[in-house]
Amino acid sequence: MLAAILNDINASPQKMKTALIMLIGCFASIALAEDFKTIDGKEYKNATVSRVESDGIVLKTKSGITKVYFAELPKDVQERFHYASATQTGKAVTQRVGEAESAKPSSTVVDGTTAVDKFAQRVSKELEEREAILQGKHTPGPAETAILREFTFHKAFLAVTAIVAAVLFAIVWARVK
Repeated sequence: MLAAILNDINASPQKMKTALIMLIGCFASIALAEDFKTIDGKEYKNATVSRVESDGIVLKTKSGITKVYFAELPKDVQERFHYASATQTGKAVTQRVGEAESAKPSSTVVDGTTAVDKFAQRVSKELEEREAILQGKHTPGPAETAILREFTFHKAFLAVTAIVAAVLFAIVWARVK
């Protein structure tokens, strides 16, 4: 049937090949898109995997680009993207770091936490800040606020300068006529 339709069309073979390739590309993009569901119940519909990283996958959806960590995904999805092999390597590194830390004397800080705990808290805080930036919930710090104020001042200055220039141009134009 497809051959009969193609025989009736008076198109060059090159145009038909191009149309066929475009059609295959469209169906391939639809076929590669899939739904992902986290263990919390959040769903990503028609998502394509942009890249796989050591701690998660980056998904492209119609609403944007999102990174979903392997810890949030079901075991079958983790296995499909070979998360288990990465975790074993990570566990080995963690064990070596743990052994090195246990070889050192434990230095407790005044409030009862070790240096390792302090480091873990700092890393956790930085990760939360990065996540807030990605989600648009970031509160700018003093340096960013100063830059934003300066930028706003320059925008206002340029706007006022443009208005004054336009008024002066109108006055000169009226006198010349």
